[in-house]
Amino acid sequence: MNGEKHNGEDPWAPVTVSDDAVAEHQQLQDAYQKTLTAAGYGEDQRERYIRESGLDPEHAACLWDEEVIPAAEAAGAIPESPGYFDPVERATLDVRDAALDEFWKQHPEYDVFSNSPENQELFRQAMNHGDQRAREVLGDQVAEHLLSSPQEAPAPTVDEDLDIDI
Repeated sequence: MNGEKHNGEDPWAPVTVSDDAVAEHQQLQDAYQKTLTAAGYGEDQRERYIRESGLDPEHAACLWDEEVIPAAEAAGAIPESPGYFDPVERATLDVRDAALDEFWKQHPEYDVFSNSPENQELFRQAMNHGDQRAREVLGDQVAEHLLSSPQEAPAPTVDEDLDIDI
């Protein structure tokens, strides 16, 4: 979501993702899943591969996702994925990445190979900066689950005086 991605527009301008874009993404995902199933690469086939591979289930799942599916795409057996993230998630990641880039440019003293308390604090500050900027730019459309410190939804209020006869 930096200037290059905005074609020179303000990278921090508020962003709104339309409901149409979200619906279109979901339609593409549904069609892709149907294509995978028809070609023998659907969720049932994935689960069968994991179960029957004799490998550690996590390792088998990684092999399926990172080797089997890309190999099938490369061979033309299945189309390329339309993308994992929906438009709101993609916008959240883009804004957060731009904010992190901005933060690291301001802090060249950060040493990626050091685990010093100072570096740990800088890293926390960077993550908080990215989260804050994503919330500022996206408002209520931010994908909280993708941020480093998701804000919890407020607890529902309960009317203690409510008398319910059951």
